[in-house]
Amino acid sequence: MENENNSKRKNTTNTINDFHDDILTHIISFLPIKDAFRTTLLSKRWVLLCRSLPVLHINDDGVKNEKDLIQFRQMLDAVMFSPRSQDSTHKSFKLTCCSILWDANVDCFNMDKWIEAATGLRVEYLYLHLFENPLTLTIFCCKTLVVLHLTDIHVPNMFDCSLHLPLLKILYLFSVRFQDSVDFTKLLYGCPKLDCLSTLFVEPAVTTFEANAGITAEGYFNPLSNLISAVVDVPYKAVSNVKFLSVFGILDTEEINSYNNGFPVFGNLIELQLCWIHGIHDYVEVVKMLQNCPKLQALRIEKVCLSALSTTIENWEYPDHVPKCVSSHLTTCRIELYEAMEADFRFASYILKNARLLQVMTICRTLTPKPIESPKNLEDLSSCPKISPTCKLELI
Repeated sequence: MENENNSKRKNTTNTINDFHDDILTHIISFLPIKDAFRTTLLSKRWVLLCRSLPVLHINDDGVKNEKDLIQFRQMLDAVMFSPRSQDSTHKSFKLTCCSILWDANVDCFNMDKWIEAATGLRVEYLYLHLFENPLTLTIFCCKTLVVLHLTDIHVPNMFDCSLHLPLLKILYLFSVRFQDSVDFTKLLYGCPKLDCLSTLFVEPAVTTFEANAGITAEGYFNPLSNLISAVVDVPYKAVSNVKFLSVFGILDTEEINSYNNGFPVFGNLIELQLCWIHGIHDYVEVVKMLQNCPKLQALRIEKVCLSALSTTIENWEYPDHVPKCVSSHLTTCRIELYEAMEADFRFASYILKNARLLQVMTICRTLTPKPIESPKNLEDLSSCPKISPTCKLELI
């Protein structure tokens, strides 16, 4: 029986070894990197395969002590600096180094070398989560990058950096800290083909970037010509060409009120999401924003109250005008965490009474009503007159 089992295992191994290198590489690319490297125990051939993986997703989740950290460094050195790896094209490189054992002063050199090696391997997708460790600037000169995702990273001063990402289409920055506010603008304008931008919890604040760079002789911020969609902390001029825009945080009152100072018209915008994470919810600002979105078709408002200080201004009066997008283009409107207070009711009824092409108005009530809410403000919405004969009101 034992001989029979050994024979079966041998036949299985022979069958796997009969596969072409490309097929085996494709199979092990789906394994976590540590499991993939366990296959190197089979033969030298598997060592070579592991060092030429087109997709490298490396995570330090298992690093619990100094010994683990040493082994993790050795594994990365073996992967990134092997001769076989240098001859390969790595489509995707994802590196997560979040262990508290990393020493920014000691390990930054290793991290820089790993990332530089990845960019030298014609990588197209690069994801880095380095837990506030400084970032090597060589990634900003990678001619093959199409997607760049940076999380929890400190970007050093780019004063001497020749920044150019000619193929980059998607840029995602989450909790990224720049040394200088001008550097963020340099990054944007070093990406001529950028069509999707996401910036959340970026420091210095986006409003600071706008005050420091990208200003033409006429005093306007140059918009990114190829940008299609953006997710930003506040609306600002670089994204004025987008078709899809998500704004997180309260709208910038000072900027929106500064029409004479060049607040942008979002002439191509068809979908707008406003997510109030905290602070004061003011529908006056929403209407002013809508005035500068003449072609808007879909509006979504999310009142995500993460602080006890979050509040809605209640003395909102019906405007004496209707933005062009509301009267002529708006087809869908959705309010998440609708509070049955006077301001929410007035804004919803304002849309219902003035949006001639509105097809669906969706109201999603908050699960934890405040004491000052009135059920009447929800009941009256059901009987509120609608100017659009085809409009459907959904109360969820």
